[in-house]
Amino acid sequence: MGTIWTPDLTAFSGPKYQRLVSAIEQGILNKQLPHGSKLPPQRRLADTLGVTIGTVTRAYALAEQRGYVEARIGDGTYVSGSPIAELANVQLNMATCQQPLTDQISTLSDCLSQLAKDPSKLSQLMGYRASPLDQHQQVFHQWLSQRGIEQKPEQLIFSHGGQQAIFACLSAFLSKGDVLLHEQYSYPGVRICAKQLGISSVGVPLTDEGVDLALFEALVQLHNPKLVYLTLNNQNPTCIQYSNEQRLKLLELAELYQFYIIEDDVNYCLPEEWHIPLWQLAQQKAVPRVIYISSLSKLFSGGLRQGFILVPEALIAPVRLAIHSQCWMVSPLNVEIACQIIKKGQITASRDAIVRQRQSQCIAMGERLGLKQRWRGLNGWLQLPEDIKAHHLVTALAAKGVLIRNGDDFNCHDNFIRLSLGGADNDAQFNLAVECIEATIHSLVQNAYSVV
Repeated sequence: MGTIWTPDLTAFSGPKYQRLVSAIEQGILNKQLPHGSKLPPQRRLADTLGVTIGTVTRAYALAEQRGYVEARIGDGTYVSGSPIAELANVQLNMATCQQPLTDQISTLSDCLSQLAKDPSKLSQLMGYRASPLDQHQQVFHQWLSQRGIEQKPEQLIFSHGGQQAIFACLSAFLSKGDVLLHEQYSYPGVRICAKQLGISSVGVPLTDEGVDLALFEALVQLHNPKLVYLTLNNQNPTCIQYSNEQRLKLLELAELYQFYIIEDDVNYCLPEEWHIPLWQLAQQKAVPRVIYISSLSKLFSGGLRQGFILVPEALIAPVRLAIHSQCWMVSPLNVEIACQIIKKGQITASRDAIVRQRQSQCIAMGERLGLKQRWRGLNGWLQLPEDIKAHHLVTALAAKGVLIRNGDDFNCHDNFIRLSLGGADNDAQFNLAVECIEATIHSLVQNAYSVV
């Protein structure tokens, strides 16, 4: 390396040695520390960063323990041959909504290492437990309260991700032949759940503020649903956020027609985009007609299958029974890991800044192409010009190693695509993907005009 590698430790949280390990991990991911490269001598890096040599020694030792580096006696510390799985031969996935990979590996590694040192806790987590541990409910209760979401610990029910939470709610309250109302363009998983249970699912047209309220009320009167499924904070796939007027009217209609709203809040929003859930408004208005679903999958990583449901007290028993019938129990080991991550304050860490920057790049691309677009959190919803068909673009990009989502997947046939921002390992890879998408759209436009 021509110049000494100097990481910015302020981009990470935790003790300084852990920040340095996270920086090493990120440096490997973004190719600042190529495989086989030599890390700076410990004393020199300590002086450069203004930390003690003990801090650097401890960080290098932990990085070696994780397999990122190897120490060679008398020669220094080198980046291991393959310390972190490469995606060189894997397609870049901008079709699946997931967080960018930054310090999740080091955070999870620390949590597992800490847990391994506590045999008493491990023994507590290894048995069958139909009910959640009180301390786990307390951690989530306090975390949600800090976010302005009021609830009692006993109202909190854990699930293996948001998908199981949806299935549990539908199976708890709906029977074969019942009708579920949901947004016309919606997350495919809810329709899959309904089909599996023999439930009819009916889509409600959308406006820029949420569902078309007049049509919604007409469909409620026609079908008399027990449940309505909505994604109010970051509608999937359109990235609409429901207005306050919409939220108030939906609560009013829920009380009038006696249905429950399943509020699915799994889709990540930047802090400045996030809106207090309808659940909280229902608490303030004393209208217990909202079931709230969320998870850590799009906040931390998809592999952390930790979902949770907040339910009105009258509904706790049937939802618990539905979860119990599907998986007997939600793994207390998984919940423990989720609780440790929450307590470390590492849910989104430095990733907000990355998402914000990638959003800006994609918005600029859409503006250059003159596309109708809307972005929120990890997703963008873009309408292509009439002379380009969404399925042609999806196919052309897949051939180049970039995966995107066709609007058809969400029951939208108006030539839309959905892009997700988190699949790239690093900024260079993300920039290449954006350039590839823009160039491919230009190419398809030119080919469309050349056809006689």
